[in-house]
Amino acid sequence: MYTLPEKLNNFTPYEPLTGEYKIRLDVNESFIEIPPEKITEAVNKVKLNRYPDPYANGAVKAFAKLFNVDSKLVIAGNGSDELIAIIASALLQKGDRILCFKPDFPMYGFYAKLYELDLIELSKNENMTIDVDEMIRYINQNKIKCVMFSNPCNPTSLGIFKSDVKRMIENTNALVVLDEAYMDFWDEAESLISETQNFTNLIVLRTCSKSVALAGIRLGFAVANEKITSALKTAKSPYNVNALSQAIGEVILSDTDDYKKSISLIKKSVKQLYNGIYELKLFNIIYKTCTNFIFAEVQNAKEIYMFLLDKSIAVRCFGEHLRICAGTGDENKALIKALQEFKEKK
Repeated sequence: MYTLPEKLNNFTPYEPLTGEYKIRLDVNESFIEIPPEKITEAVNKVKLNRYPDPYANGAVKAFAKLFNVDSKLVIAGNGSDELIAIIASALLQKGDRILCFKPDFPMYGFYAKLYELDLIELSKNENMTIDVDEMIRYINQNKIKCVMFSNPCNPTSLGIFKSDVKRMIENTNALVVLDEAYMDFWDEAESLISETQNFTNLIVLRTCSKSVALAGIRLGFAVANEKITSALKTAKSPYNVNALSQAIGEVILSDTDDYKKSISLIKKSVKQLYNGIYELKLFNIIYKTCTNFIFAEVQNAKEIYMFLLDKSIAVRCFGEHLRICAGTGDENKALIKALQEFKEKK
């Protein structure tokens, strides 16, 4: 009789919130909807009876041009999640030590355990930051093979300066996987995407799910030196990005003006949301955000979370913290109004 591998016994599936809610501020999507006519022509040209381009060259070149990197250094994936899985399964071996942090994006740890890596998760400081010099010592003393983290961080909304990240890369032999999914909302000057060719141990991840407003097509990119990029292309499945995602991604990534406008609109929404939450005086700490969401500490976070759900407003709860994505102006106002009602009720 077949039995499942023992490693799966302690796994629980990732279960995003399901159900119909009028306002979804829980998964950090963009509130900007792309007009169908903008992509209709490209989609109509797709031959669905044919396999897609195995290397998604059109989307890759558009991405490379947008971020001013060499397309030879870029690989496309079925979302950043697939690229994380390929890195964990192909560039690391069973038993290799991988360092992640808490709190951070949980899929790093998920794939580390799935591919039987030796996962080490270190808690961040009380102020939700990482002491980079301490991490360098830890990595070197404990023979860490890979360190993987988001910058800016999901869920804390905080960023680590480029100079500090470079210091970590330059002073360890570990593979540094830097997930820059939210870098568009901070400062491209803090990104290392343009310097990947200078390092033997750096991979930068980007996604179309946030600033590019294409969460529905599942398209992400990894940027690294040619040796690593070639290895990732070897390890991926032959047609990992479907033809529709490639066509849509190429069109949207090619429109630099709309990309910049979208980021500007989202930043304005974040500022509106932050100011509205700050004025409520409901939360103990509201972290200064580098992302498209707010991360705030409050003792009765779960109670507030459930209260908002009853109002058909979805956010994310992390213990004593709430993560709230910026929405449209009306959505932000509805959230603030609901939080005010909760405060008055108490």
